[in-house]
Amino acid sequence: MSLEEAGNRVREGLLKEVGQPFGEGGRTVAPDPVNVPMIRHWVDALDDQNPIYLDDSAAQAAGHEGIVAPPAMLQTWGMQRPKIEGIAERGGSAQDSKGESPITVLAAEGFTGTLATNSELEFDRYLRPGDLLSSGGILESISELKTTGLGRGYFVTWVTEYCDQTGASVGRQRFRVFKFAPGATDPNAGNGKKSGGAGTVKPEPTGEELPAFDLKVTSTVIVAGAIASRDFMPVHHDADFARAQGAPDLFMNILTTNGYVGRFVSDWAGPQARLGKIAIRLGGPAVPGQVMRFTGRVTGDSAVPGGRLKTVALAAINDLGAHATGTVEVTVPA
Repeated sequence: MSLEEAGNRVREGLLKEVGQPFGEGGRTVAPDPVNVPMIRHWVDALDDQNPIYLDDSAAQAAGHEGIVAPPAMLQTWGMQRPKIEGIAERGGSAQDSKGESPITVLAAEGFTGTLATNSELEFDRYLRPGDLLSSGGILESISELKTTGLGRGYFVTWVTEYCDQTGASVGRQRFRVFKFAPGATDPNAGNGKKSGGAGTVKPEPTGEELPAFDLKVTSTVIVAGAIASRDFMPVHHDADFARAQGAPDLFMNILTTNGYVGRFVSDWAGPQARLGKIAIRLGGPAVPGQVMRFTGRVTGDSAVPGGRLKTVALAAINDLGAHATGTVEVTVPA
């Protein structure tokens, strides 16, 4: 049976799971409450100088009860403690799977590569030290077989709801990954490089332009962000493993990219601003030795209680092209 036949057979079975709990089912409790050491680790790794994350007085002046966590950390709190032994063989999964999910089923059929491609984070409120999150996911979709420059595979999308210790929702995430067979391309598809990545955002030049931000991407920057976000997938710290997956080098994880996007917008909007949504699509990788430039422009501005809701269209671009494009919604005081 060919790779395509095996994948399509598996996909037909997995389509029955759309709308059902993702992974092992049930809700997963975070391994730790929201805490200052992890916040400090994150802001140090990303050099985020927003004072509301470590200074009670600054946070209170911005309208919070005290220190709050960077909103882009939402996914990080749910990352499970890793079992390092065998993590490469598991494709970066923190623990041995106790059940079947689309990710493990596709991997068993030869689609062993995993690449995050899209993330949409929504924040109901900022988290504070002591909050203990639980999360549960629902499988949203599995694409037909796709061909990219990395190989052939399937885009898998799920939505995760995050709740606090009282059961109240604090945010959610729509997340998409590409599960692929590294190097497997369609012999009838020319160069086999149908793009599943992002194009350059070209917002209408009508709104305020944000100050550009240049990030010098190094191995240290990439690894520091991966560890701060509790992501031990080898492609983010092991260059040989990353190259075996078809990447040019180890590369930045999507959680770190979300963090820099949040930092880019909040640096402009100020500590009193509230990030409400970060939605990005990944294109080319962010690899060592490249300078990545963040640019953005306000493309939406409307009145909301207590301030103005602004939509920022942004792009993070290096010599390989657009690493990330997307939008951020942020509320600023009137």
